[in-house]
Amino acid sequence: MSAEPLPTIARRLLWVTAVGSLVIALAMSAAAVLTVDAEVDELLDDGLQASAALLAPLLIEPGAALAPTPPDPEGELRFAWAWYDSAGRLVRASPGAEPGAWQSAGSGFSDRHHWRLYGLALRGEQGLLVVAQTRAERHEARREVSSYALLAGLAMTLLCLPLLAWRAQQELRPLLRLGERLADFDAGRADPRRLPAQLGSAERGELLPVHEALASISLRLGERLDFEREFSAQAAHLLRTPLAGIEAQLAVALREQPDQLRLQRVRQASQRLQHLVLALLRLFRAEPELQRKPLEVRTLLTGLQLGELELDDGPPCPLDADPELLAAALLNLVDNAQRHGATRLTLSAIPGGLRLVDNGHGVTPERLDALRAKLQPNQHSSGLGLRLALLVARAHGGRIELPGVERGFAVELHLQA
Repeated sequence: MSAEPLPTIARRLLWVTAVGSLVIALAMSAAAVLTVDAEVDELLDDGLQASAALLAPLLIEPGAALAPTPPDPEGELRFAWAWYDSAGRLVRASPGAEPGAWQSAGSGFSDRHHWRLYGLALRGEQGLLVVAQTRAERHEARREVSSYALLAGLAMTLLCLPLLAWRAQQELRPLLRLGERLADFDAGRADPRRLPAQLGSAERGELLPVHEALASISLRLGERLDFEREFSAQAAHLLRTPLAGIEAQLAVALREQPDQLRLQRVRQASQRLQHLVLALLRLFRAEPELQRKPLEVRTLLTGLQLGELELDDGPPCPLDADPELLAAALLNLVDNAQRHGATRLTLSAIPGGLRLVDNGHGVTPERLDALRAKLQPNQHSSGLGLRLALLVARAHGGRIELPGVERGFAVELHLQA
């Protein structure tokens, strides 16, 4: 089952930016609506005052012709007026007016039912002029202004989102470049202390702590690798002499008592130990120094003291490899074969490597699939034999494979990638 993809900073940033912009646009639109609402009311009130001022002279001047209130094109009543004398009696009124409801209105602004009223006292005690505007008209005006403000805010948000997304991508590019430089760094071969130079200087202030942390880690790793190299070199030097001395003493003892089977086994174990210890010390350095030489694998394998295992006769198996490391890998594979009941080994050459097959009990198909999975990168194989063979193959730039066979167990070492 494939793992779910991780959320990306770019996508999350774009999402936050989009939602934030929308919230800001709505908030600004709401603020604009509240502000404009008061202004619209004020402008409409000013319109009522101006209408009363224009209408009053037409009413009180003798002989003035008062034009009738024009009907609304949509058939809706929006504006009306009424003139009361000084005694409060109705003198004249426009169609749609409600004189009875307005009679108690005084000078200035007031509200009656669904009307907004403005009363203007006429000069010369000629009464009171009341002009009115429907609340529906005022609500419609506020609604139109509010919708325009909201649409303008949303339109600006939609227009700015691509720009914000592009800008967010541009700001994330330094982080992407840092990841690419880290991926290009050959941690298996290069000195870790070269990493800061490859990364370069921090392009953003937020990346400065990352650069500093990587520089500190690379410095400590470099010092650690220096210590491991020195330890490996000293350990190889210190162990080589006593192991060679043990081998010499055992050789002398066997010459004196050639029939001692136990001495022969001890000598074989000593030789195997010498191969393994020296190979492991070289192999587990941070950068194993290969000493490739043309060799014949069959001859090398025969000289490794196979014990009770027999090596089938076959054609030569030439290879260009490090003899010491290859011998250590073969010894571990031989040990694995013996533990699984093998009595015979078959060696054959393959392009760039070798194939070793035993006649032991083998493993089940499920176990073979599990071993193959553990040989993949970033996995750990179980058992020292396959693990060591894998390390030797990788040190040569190659790999190992486990082909299926009818009987026993097979290992292919590809030492030339």
